Amino acid sequence: MNASIKKISTIAIAALTAASLAACGNSQKDSETKVETATGVEKPAQTSAMKSEKTTAVAAANEVTFEDTFVKAKPADKSMTGIFGTLKNGTSKDVKIESFTTNLNAGKYEIHEVVNGVMQLKSGGITIPAGGEYVLKPGGDHLMIMDINDPIEAGTTVKVTLNFSNGESVDVNSEVRTIASGQENYGANGGVEGVTGMTPAATPMHDHNHDHNHG
Repeated sequence: MNASIKKISTIAIAALTAASLAACGNSQKDSETKVETATGVEKPAQTSAMKSEKTTAVAAANEVTFEDTFVKAKPADKSMTGIFGTLKNGTSKDVKIESFTTNLNAGKYEIHEVVNGVMQLKSGGITIPAGGEYVLKPGGDHLMIMDINDPIEAGTTVKVTLNFSNGESVDVNSEVRTIASGQENYGANGGVEGVTGMTPAATPMHDHNHDHNHG
């Protein structure tokens, strides 16, 4: 009788131990499943946010257009010319153009502005207001292609790359046209000093001060 009770007790204890271990195993699996599920939810959310941010940046670049754009034709004996047109921003936020390049063999590219009748480098780039436009024109703000010896002939096309502050860029084809010259006075250091037809800037005291046309 005692042996029989002892045997039953041993079996009962073993069964309880097995059940306890099984419960622990299931609990651990449930816990791991919850962690994996939580992690699985979080990662797609982060990926989605990153994709959304990238898509917005690309959309901003794609929704900026350069309308009626043209490059002023120039002969080989002129070393610079300008790019003009109307920049339009189709987004709901301001868009900033920090710099630009072209497919031409130019040594330098600059953004110029006119302040109180004086032509000068424009610092800070060009900000196109949300849903608005920014006009680049002869005698006003414009893009300058500089240090280029090759002729730029009317009827050809120049690829202009606009570089945005968010790291994106967009390519625009700009037609080359022949237009009347707009003179700028350049000092000895190569800086722009003034514009013909506007209030003249003070002439630097250098023998090699000279005028350059936009082509």
